[in-house]
Amino acid sequence: MANTAEQKQLAAGPPVDYSFKDLKTVIDLVSVEPFSGTARRPALPPDQNPLDYLEHLAAQEQDAQDQDRDLDPLGRAPSHNPLGSPQGAGPGSGPGRSPGAGGPGSPGGGSPGKALGAKLNSNSLRLCNNHLLSLVGLGRVMRHVLDDPRQLVWLDVSSNQLAGIEDAVLEFPSLQVLYYHGNQISNINDVLKLQGLPRLTKLTLHGNPIAETKNYKSWVVAHLPGLRNMDFGPITRVERDKIDTWFRGTKKRGH
Repeated sequence: MANTAEQKQLAAGPPVDYSFKDLKTVIDLVSVEPFSGTARRPALPPDQNPLDYLEHLAAQEQDAQDQDRDLDPLGRAPSHNPLGSPQGAGPGSGPGRSPGAGGPGSPGGGSPGKALGAKLNSNSLRLCNNHLLSLVGLGRVMRHVLDDPRQLVWLDVSSNQLAGIEDAVLEFPSLQVLYYHGNQISNINDVLKLQGLPRLTKLTLHGNPIAETKNYKSWVVAHLPGLRNMDFGPITRVERDKIDTWFRGTKKRGH
């Protein structure tokens, strides 16, 4: 678990914490409030269907994105008047837009997280100490949790029952810190998927079956050259050089 200084450094707001919530699927988190931090939207009432809700949320955001694309750089809707806009019309006017409606990122209009200088509710998420078997669907759920899921930099899914590293984490290209320790990952080649996270610098995998593999740490570090910290231990320049030398040797021997 990250210390307070690390969380403050990474998060726009405090981490949204769904740890110890008895979650069995990632969809479950839309129906509960986090222990700490503030989700983008409140928990779903018990009588609402989470899947219908997420489908509706995705449609809403698609509409907002489509509207953003229809605006010119000044935030104006395209004019349907061949002679130009009506006299007195200013930015934000146009078909389907009320006077004073803002452009992308402004309150009441456009996509979340685009306003210049706006503070995100968070860019860190804790899902640790639950009963998750899979992270499939996490991208959809993040529309409920974060103002801008693309800005997720810190994800803790430790101490669950995850049997592998899934493509779901690759939906968050800004990830810098990823905690996967204490799960059931048994195929070390799953680590290769994390090469699709170019900003990843801190990773934990201890407490998984793959940690029993010979030269486990060296293998992981060799295949993820951007890592600076592995299993809560720093990777020094000397250690990195030794691992690179070892890895070149194993390739020559065909191992």
